[in-house]
Amino acid sequence: MRSFLSVTVEEPIGVDHCITIDEMGEGGVQAVCSCGWRSPVFGADKAAGTMDPQQRAADAGDLHEWEISLR
Repeated sequence: MRSFLSVTVEEPIGVDHCITIDEMGEGGVQAVCSCGWRSPVFGADKAAGTMDPQQRAADAGDLHEWEISLR
């Protein structure tokens, strides 16, 4: 069982964001950030057509980093 702590602060807390691509089994991959963010699992359902699941996870990680940079 996991427990999560939610903290609201007036000043943003500096967090380093390091994205990794984790293999989830059966062809599924997921982008995971050191801040706790996770992308959907790509590739497990085979619904993406010809787009590589690794590329989709990498793109999701890039989008997360971009969104964080706007804050």
